Amino acid sequence: MTKIIDHRYAHLLCDKYHITDQSMVIVVHDNREAKLLENELSLYIDKNKIKYFPDNEILPYDHFSIPENIQKERFKILNSLNSQKEVVITTIKSLFELYPTIDLFKSKEVFKIHDGISLKNLENILISLNYEKTNKIESLNQYAIRGGIIDIFTPIYRNPLRVEIFDDEIESIRYFDIETQLSIEKIKNFKLTKSSLYGLDEKNLKLFRDNWRNYFQNNDERHCEIFQKLNKNEKVEGSDIYLPLFFNKTSTFFDLFLEYEFILLKNLDTEISLYDTYIYQRYNDENIDSARPLLKPKDCFVHKDLVMSFCSKDKIVNAKDNYKIPCFKDFESLLRLIDNKEINNKKIILITSIQSEYEKLIKKFSTNINEISNIDNAIDSLNLMLSEIVRPIELNSYVVCHKEYSETVNMSLSSNDQTKSLATNKDILFKEGDYVVHENYGIGLYSGLEVVTTNGTSNEYMKIIYSSNEALYVPLRSVELISKYHKNDFFAEVILDSLSSNKWSKNKAKAEQRAYDHAAEILDIESRRQASTAKVLRVDDFEFNKFNNLFPFTETPDQLEAIKSIRKDMGLVKPMNRVLCGDVGFGKTEVAMRSAFISISSGKQVIILCPSTVLSDQHYESFLERFKSLAVNTQIINRHVNKKNKEGIVSDFNKGNVDILIGTHALFTSGINFSNTGLLVVDEEHKFGIKQKDLIKSKQENIHILYLSATPIPRTMNFIFSGLKEFSFLHTPPTNRISIKSFLKVENFQLFKEAISREVSRGGQCFIVQNDISKMESLKKNLISILPEITIDIAHGKLNKNEISKVMGDFDLGRLDVLICTTIVEMGLDIPNANTILIIDAQNFGLSQLHQLRGRVGRSIKQGYCYFLIPIPDLSRIAKNRLDSIIRLSDLGSGFFIAQEDLEIRGGGEILGDKQSGHINTIGINLYLSMLKNALNKFKNNDEKELIQTEINFYDSSYINDDYLPSPLERLKIYKSLNSASSIDEINKIKNDLIDRCGALTEEIINLISDTKLAINIKNSGILKINSSKIKTSLLLSSNLNKGVFDKILTLVTKEPNIYNINKENKLIINLNESNALNRRNKITNLINEIL
Repeated sequence: MTKIIDHRYAHLLCDKYHITDQSMVIVVHDNREAKLLENELSLYIDKNKIKYFPDNEILPYDHFSIPENIQKERFKILNSLNSQKEVVITTIKSLFELYPTIDLFKSKEVFKIHDGISLKNLENILISLNYEKTNKIESLNQYAIRGGIIDIFTPIYRNPLRVEIFDDEIESIRYFDIETQLSIEKIKNFKLTKSSLYGLDEKNLKLFRDNWRNYFQNNDERHCEIFQKLNKNEKVEGSDIYLPLFFNKTSTFFDLFLEYEFILLKNLDTEISLYDTYIYQRYNDENIDSARPLLKPKDCFVHKDLVMSFCSKDKIVNAKDNYKIPCFKDFESLLRLIDNKEINNKKIILITSIQSEYEKLIKKFSTNINEISNIDNAIDSLNLMLSEIVRPIELNSYVVCHKEYSETVNMSLSSNDQTKSLATNKDILFKEGDYVVHENYGIGLYSGLEVVTTNGTSNEYMKIIYSSNEALYVPLRSVELISKYHKNDFFAEVILDSLSSNKWSKNKAKAEQRAYDHAAEILDIESRRQASTAKVLRVDDFEFNKFNNLFPFTETPDQLEAIKSIRKDMGLVKPMNRVLCGDVGFGKTEVAMRSAFISISSGKQVIILCPSTVLSDQHYESFLERFKSLAVNTQIINRHVNKKNKEGIVSDFNKGNVDILIGTHALFTSGINFSNTGLLVVDEEHKFGIKQKDLIKSKQENIHILYLSATPIPRTMNFIFSGLKEFSFLHTPPTNRISIKSFLKVENFQLFKEAISREVSRGGQCFIVQNDISKMESLKKNLISILPEITIDIAHGKLNKNEISKVMGDFDLGRLDVLICTTIVEMGLDIPNANTILIIDAQNFGLSQLHQLRGRVGRSIKQGYCYFLIPIPDLSRIAKNRLDSIIRLSDLGSGFFIAQEDLEIRGGGEILGDKQSGHINTIGINLYLSMLKNALNKFKNNDEKELIQTEINFYDSSYINDDYLPSPLERLKIYKSLNSASSIDEINKIKNDLIDRCGALTEEIINLISDTKLAINIKNSGILKINSSKIKTSLLLSSNLNKGVFDKILTLVTKEPNIYNINKENKLIINLNESNALNRRNKITNLINEIL
């Protein structure tokens, strides 16, 4: 039978859709077919009426649960069933699942502005729908209450909801951004559904327990980990295998879509039978553990016969008639036909998904092409539109062809929802139990925030426990004096300081002296570079924006901020020395490309330095692609380039004929003349040794340098902390990115079989990292024996250029299911369709290296899985700590924090050598680096900046109430933000954000905000403290009091000596008899404004 490779089915279904009143379910074989069909239908039907019901992306009897993004998409579709005529596309796999009844997915009620409901009643509804209460919304199925505001993350909306209730009435409903936690859009009403497939409330758990005990009468529930965790109201990975036990009645897919017409594009009997066989195979493979008993396939899945009956031959549409095979083979052959004017009297619709390709086609055909956004707008001539990948089609009236389509193209499943991904919090402070350092009192144990009441006035303090259980209560205005304690020796015992001893002050003085010596050493290292002058590199705004607009994605705010900083740096005579830190896939390369464009626009050359041949090849392709619409000459030098070509490239570069040169560190021994080089980009900075980097710096003192890394090495981290390198942090994940699920497992072949089968079954690919080349062939042979249907190949550094290129090319194109490789995969390989990685002998890798390897997966909207495999459970202490850290730090954007933890585990590296290590263990890395930075400032400016702490006290309550903002960590962040604010505008923004998140400010918070504003007003004025009691107010004046301020105070004292006087302690005493603190605060604020 001839294989159909055009999109005639979509065209036929579109015609059928328009003549029927009934919604349709289209059943296809796999995800790739589903995605192509969805894209093709979108050409002819409103996108909002085409839904892809995703398969669950797990295996039958899997150890994982259905990913959250899949659950969310399914809830949205099922919640809106029968609300409009629509087309739902799904795969065979979804037909075999059992589901709760439709009632679970449907909204019960609509809530509108001005509806009468109390906060408590709304919370009770959420509890009944199985939502989980938390201090701050971070994922689906959660709610949080602060003051009169309740935040809710329900599966049926793209963003979480913020509902403000006043006097038992809904006053406001808003969507908010999950990352910033700030409101983004007002809406008029909202609906609620159940939050998960099964709840863990007592009613549901009782039904589950009864059903479990009845079904597994011969199994001991005490030995079943999943049963025990569920019974304790704990969510547990892999509990979906017991879903039917949570219900008295379940539904099939056919029950849920009862009103829909089922349609097939071909006979699926074979595929249905194969999947049914696979279910039984998985049952036999997994039904070996009495501590994880399984429901039989007949009780856990839909019977094959029922699936067959709904997928009968009479449901197959006939698309063979009235359609012909396209007259062109591919996009290029169609362009030739157009150039030769061989297609006449037809609408020719060219499509691409890439903005730069779109621009190229506009340029090629100039005024002879019609730009359209909808296929209905096409004219009888040449048309161009941006759209996702579709198969071609030729009809009597028109031709459609997509530039990026091929039979082997990897189809990434996209979502219409641009859901923000939640990153690791970059403002991590301290949690209870952390070791902290107070600059004046030493190392203690953080014991949380505590409200203390004295003389009827309540305020919040940080509580720190010292030796002999001594407690120190630190006012939150002094939070900047406290830092987290990191030691240089990971295994050294932490000894708490004593509040009654002067030992801390002596240790601190010694460390301070060493920091001054250390600062001199560092400045000596960098002095030549700091004294150098670089070429000023600037670019015209119009040209820069034109280049930026060719980028086919939306930049993150962090990317834009980094580009702005780099552009500013490159416009200065001082050579740029900036580190760009960001997890893999967060957009470092695009920032580097824009930096390169600035240099080229200024007539200067660019060098891109890579740690490996593989990465240099990939960058070469990426830069060619990005700059292809410009007159930019890009070349590459690595071990794959022969000697003759290498000499020619070097000669051209030295003559100024090459704009961008990409290569490995061999570039520095190739006779390159750097005199016209404006920018050096060092990718994967952490892969270069200190000697290599010092060699780079010695040759390029007057060149702007940009270092790229997900996990900077400790030495670089300390240059950043000490201010010798500028720093940009790409913290925001790309849209729809999901945190990778990470696991530490003992290696076994059943685990390999399950992990690979799961990935391949959803159309994905796997990496297996095996650093011992001698074991690769036997591993490949063993995997083929247990998974004969998969395609596997091997890649490592000892293969020749052609062998590596072929294997990598096959993997990139999706011809390979599994790639067994060494850590060459770590070097920046970007395969969005590869979303499972298994790392053999993970205990032998460094923490940053493990993070780099993990970052090779999870680069699309699919759930990524990473297995850190070890041979035995017993590991060395340092290996165990390393692996514990990598599992714990698995959120998006964790790279920088992993680098910080690596600094702690490995020690500080050469910059923090033996001379410093003793002092660092005594006072902690953070405080030592603070001293070092202070010392560097003193050397540079001949002036040590004095930390002037202003203090405001009106002897009333000024703090954030815990019922207004329940999370201690969130309160601590607000206190820290207030303390570090440098302007009234910043304070107002913090205030407005608080009102948005928590509602109207309490009296205590109003006092806190007012005091902070007053502190900013008097900063640098010479007024150090304001203490104001009921009968007297004092202003402590500095010896460096501003002359204008002093003159105004003197005038007050002279005119009204009975109210104002200055005592011998240099305090301005104000005799103000006012018992009301608010009135007193207002009067003093007005007085300060007059004085200043």
